[in-house]
Amino acid sequence: MILPLAVICFFIMSFALIASNENGGMKLSKTDGFYEYNRFSKGNSASRMNILNEADVSVGLKDTVYTDKECWLELRIDQQMLYQHWKNGKTEKYAISSGNKFLDRSIESRPGLFAIFHKEEHHESSQYNNADMYFFMPFNQGIGFHSLNGTGYYGNLGVRPSSHGCIRMRHEDVKKVFRDCPIGTLVLAHRGASARVVGFAPDNYENTDSLTKDEAKYILAQNLLNILEGNYFVTERKFFVIDPKVIPPSGVYIAYDRKLPEKQKIMKSLGIFLNYPDVVFNIKTGEILDSIKSAEFTADLTVSEEEVKGDTDRELSSAEITKKFFNNPIGVLPYFPPKDK
Repeated sequence: MILPLAVICFFIMSFALIASNENGGMKLSKTDGFYEYNRFSKGNSASRMNILNEADVSVGLKDTVYTDKECWLELRIDQQMLYQHWKNGKTEKYAISSGNKFLDRSIESRPGLFAIFHKEEHHESSQYNNADMYFFMPFNQGIGFHSLNGTGYYGNLGVRPSSHGCIRMRHEDVKKVFRDCPIGTLVLAHRGASARVVGFAPDNYENTDSLTKDEAKYILAQNLLNILEGNYFVTERKFFVIDPKVIPPSGVYIAYDRKLPEKQKIMKSLGIFLNYPDVVFNIKTGEILDSIKSAEFTADLTVSEEEVKGDTDRELSSAEITKKFFNNPIGVLPYFPPKDK
C-alpha cells in the first residue's frame, strides 16, 4: 500500500508545483540575450524562488530599471542604430549617425542611461551657425535626436558617426519618434556592453512609495552594485518605477566598463527526508527551499558574510555607493562657443 500511495503523492505534488510556478513562482523572461527574474507576483522574493541548481543563476543577469512609459529607446552607438522598444513586445529600428570626435569642435556619443528632458519641433543651434534641427529631443545635456535640412547626410546613417555630437536621423523617422516619445522617455546608450537594461512595469502596478531623489539614486546604485558583486539573490531588492526627473542630464552609470559575474550567489538549502511510513506530514509545496519551521526536516545553509560582501575592502557609505554606481563618469560635456563670423 505504501508504494501506490507514494506514487499518488508524487503526482499531486508535481501538479501543485507547476501551479505554484504559474501563480507566483519564479519566472524567467528572455529579452535580447539576457534574463530577468520576475519579482512582480505576490509573495515572490529571493527566498521563495525555486532555484534548483547553479544553471538557474548563470544567466548573465542585468540590473533592470523600470519605466511606466509605453516605450523606451536603445541607442546602439556601435551599430549606428536606434531601437524603439514597446511595451507590447514590438521593436522598431532606425538608422542614425552619432558624434564623431575627430571633427572640429565635436564630441563622441557616450554611454549611459538618460531621459528625454525637452522637445522642440524646430531648434536653431546656438553653437553651429544657427543650423536648423528638426524634431529636436535632447537627452544628454545638449545632445539629442534630430534631423537636418536636405538629405545629403542620409548616406552616413547606419554607417558611421558624422555629427558634432547629436544623433542625426531621417526626417520621417525622427518625426515618428518625436510623436511616440513623451518627455521622460528613457534612453539607454551603449556600445554593446551594459550591466543595465530597461523593463516595463506591470499594467496594474501602482507606485505607492514617495521616494526622495537621493533615496531613488541610492536604491538604483545599490541595485547595480548587488548585480556586479553577484548578490542579487542574497540581498533585499526594492522594485520601483524610476521617476525620469531623478536622471540628471549627464546620465546614470550603466557599468559599461565592468564585467558581469558569470553567476549570482544563492541561499543554499538542504532538505532532509525521514522514513516514517506511518506518519503523515503536511508540507506545503515550495516550502522546502525557504522554510526553517522544523530543523528536523530542513536546514538552511547560507552563504558566508565574506562571500556576500564581495570584493570591496570595506563597507561603502551610501554617499560613496551613489557616487560610484549612480553618477555617470562621463561628467559634464564640453561646450564649444559659436565661432566669430
